[in-house]
Amino acid sequence: MHHEIPQLDARGLRGFAFKMAAVIAVLFGLILPYLFDFAWPVWPWVLAAVLVLWGAVAPATLGPLYRGWMRVGMAVGAINSKIILGLVFYVIIVPAGYIMRMVKKDPMARTLRTDSSSYRVKSSTTLRDHLEKPY
Repeated sequence: MHHEIPQLDARGLRGFAFKMAAVIAVLFGLILPYLFDFAWPVWPWVLAAVLVLWGAVAPATLGPLYRGWMRVGMAVGAINSKIILGLVFYVIIVPAGYIMRMVKKDPMARTLRTDSSSYRVKSSTTLRDHLEKPY
């Protein structure tokens, strides 16, 4: 599946530079060194300053960096979504199916009934006061 990268104007590219600078500074300059007890690095702050300066002075020239970052993000997103959906299926759906089979639970009532002429289940009538406050 191929998604087109949206084109940004100078204001959008400036916002991209400022947001990337903030994420790099906060994540790599503050949070990760604090969590893993690393020495406080200088490079995230330098990179963030370069991005802020670049975004403020010449945001229109950030186009190739923006498109490259979006391509990386799309590739990681495609891989990540498949991993997450696979984990959800094999960790939640498959065990739930096995458990329901073991306890012989069939919420769709798919048993073959030869003695009945129809599989229709009559609905129950709803009381009038239930419609006033449905939730």
